[in-house]
Amino acid sequence: MKKIVFLVWLLTITPFMMAQQIDSVSTRGVGSQASQPKVMVVPYAKEGQDIRELIESNPMMSLSLSKVKEAFSQRGFPTRDFVTMLKAVKTNEVISEAVSAQSDVLKSIVRNSKVDISVSVTAEVNKFEGGLSEVMILLAANETATGASLANASYGSDKFATTDSVKLADRALDKISDNFFYQLQSSFADMVENGRELKVLIELGPNCEIDAYTPIGTEGDDFETALHSWMGSNSYKGTYDIVSSDKYIEISMRVPVYDPVSGNPFSIGKMRAKIQRYLHTLVQPLGHGVRTIRNAGQVINFIIE
Repeated sequence: MKKIVFLVWLLTITPFMMAQQIDSVSTRGVGSQASQPKVMVVPYAKEGQDIRELIESNPMMSLSLSKVKEAFSQRGFPTRDFVTMLKAVKTNEVISEAVSAQSDVLKSIVRNSKVDISVSVTAEVNKFEGGLSEVMILLAANETATGASLANASYGSDKFATTDSVKLADRALDKISDNFFYQLQSSFADMVENGRELKVLIELGPNCEIDAYTPIGTEGDDFETALHSWMGSNSYKGTYDIVSSDKYIEISMRVPVYDPVSGNPFSIGKMRAKIQRYLHTLVQPLGHGVRTIRNAGQVINFIIE
């Protein structure tokens, strides 16, 4: 009898528990914005395309940006408004007119917005025989720092005998489903759990007498072994890989998405300084110095001279 009662209880409570789990995915971060990635919805633009013209003269794109941003806000994602920031750039003349007309302004706004994810929106009108038209909305979510793809989706309005692309776009946008947000959040959560990739390239300059297997440091290890030891302690969850050649040492290491102490986005600049200081302690006794020759996105390039 007890088994029967328990089975009935289990069948009753299971759907409720599943609903709670689904709801927690779609609304995670509503009570704590720090736990949700910050999002900016942007128009897809070809190289050199006029961003302002793309938005201001295209009601279909304006509607698409607004409704996609609204969909994120409804699910508890903190968002930054691309159109507002674009107008601020124009008002403050932060970027010259010659540059601001180009799609580079899009990259600049996303970078300065400090968001975790940018969601690119493409709105396409397809025409068919018999006067039929269809609007396709394409969404592509990428992690801002690395450009890593997190989620993709497409939604169609279906074919209608109309030239009103705005109404067709509105119909397509109404089809945006939770699956896209589940996919995005799952990918981002995996990145938070396992860290994001940072590429470190150590170039051994033409006048550098050190190679990957030169004895170095006080422990008697060679250069690469010393790096293995340091990376094991300083990469996120000890995840890294080192590949050496005659003049280069390439390191792929994981770093956290968020600073474990402050909860703010992890600063690659701090990691660059930390690595450079360590390299300096290794090569200075041998009469060499270290300087950074590239620090862009998730790639840091040092040279030992």
